[in-house]
Amino acid sequence: MKSLAKFACLLSVVAMPALEAVPAHADDSNFFVRFGSGTIMPSEGAKITAGGAPIDGGTIRLKNHTTGTIEFGYNFTPNLSASFTGGYPPTIDIYGGGVLAGLGRLGGMTYGPATLTAQYRFTDFGKFQPYVGAGPLFMFVFDNKDGAMSDVKVKPALGAAIQVGFDYMVTEKWGIYVDFKKSYLRTKATGSLGGAPVSADVRLDPAVIGAGLTFRF
Repeated sequence: MKSLAKFACLLSVVAMPALEAVPAHADDSNFFVRFGSGTIMPSEGAKITAGGAPIDGGTIRLKNHTTGTIEFGYNFTPNLSASFTGGYPPTIDIYGGGVLAGLGRLGGMTYGPATLTAQYRFTDFGKFQPYVGAGPLFMFVFDNKDGAMSDVKVKPALGAAIQVGFDYMVTEKWGIYVDFKKSYLRTKATGSLGGAPVSADVRLDPAVIGAGLTFRF
């Protein structure tokens, strides 16, 4: 967690002087907020060891889940913006997969997803305003839950995300948005299964489809 905080601070220190040098565009609606919901679809997998020995064919499974999202951003020019997206921390179950499927629910966690992206907006289509973006992804873990495994601990992680979406502005201030993010995220998890220490290198790589309202001010 400390390393994530240090990274975020370093990113802001490096980025802010450059961003301040970019003039805002002429109108006074430079800030924007998007609020809606996002469906998180993991592309998960894991390499698992128990007692130091690899469990061949053992992996994990996660279900798709939906949570509320909010995104705050600033338009530095008509084409360039940056935003921070966060979600209400969902609680998800972690199931055994492959040869571990018979164990059912291995454990669970409550986590907070967040992304910081720079975006390029295309402004040649009137009310329809598509954009692309990229930046770091943060996963904060607030709670771990035991299941078939005990002492489950999933570590916070840092990854990368790419983004594509659009706003359709019904008025100058209000509109609707559709957003898609694909993230690349790895983490580590530990626990105990039948008294044997278990560790896993976990791939999450979620895709997130979101939609909702856009407000500019």
